Amino acid sequence: MKLLEESFDRILHPIDIIEDIASVQSLPFNRTADDEISMSVSGKWCNYEINFNWHDDLEGLHLACIFDAKIPKHRLEEVFRLTAKINELQWFGHFDIWSREPKLLFRYSLLLSGGVNPSIEQCKAMMQHVIKASEKYYPSFQYVIWGGNTAEQAIENALFETVGES
Repeated sequence: MKLLEESFDRILHPIDIIEDIASVQSLPFNRTADDEISMSVSGKWCNYEINFNWHDDLEGLHLACIFDAKIPKHRLEEVFRLTAKINELQWFGHFDIWSREPKLLFRYSLLLSGGVNPSIEQCKAMMQHVIKASEKYYPSFQYVIWGGNTAEQAIENALFETVGES
């Protein structure tokens, strides 16, 4: 079976759409290249650096949300275990550890084959999903990194739902 190879022109560059959203929401951003934009978002637990990248060959929009948290080397193995446990619970996207520093991040990609442009709603939903997941599991990562807990203890605490807010 031979795949059809057609060229589609996009009406807008996907990163232009992200830039418009950041502008409207007054988010500080930096357009580092035509195919890349980064912004800072304040969360309940920490600040997040959100990077969007467009990969033209794959026709994919990639979002990486980097946590403002460092992982000491002696806790790295347990954080890997926790990351695997949390990822089993994710429908969209996944947590990862950036090996260069090491830092926590959440990744999500949107495939836009055939010249499809992302809608504003899709882009906003991506950002909301990533922030919501990051906020939900940030305490679990802190339990492991700084609290010395096991991945099992941290995930148990994350799944414990309370009623109300104190």
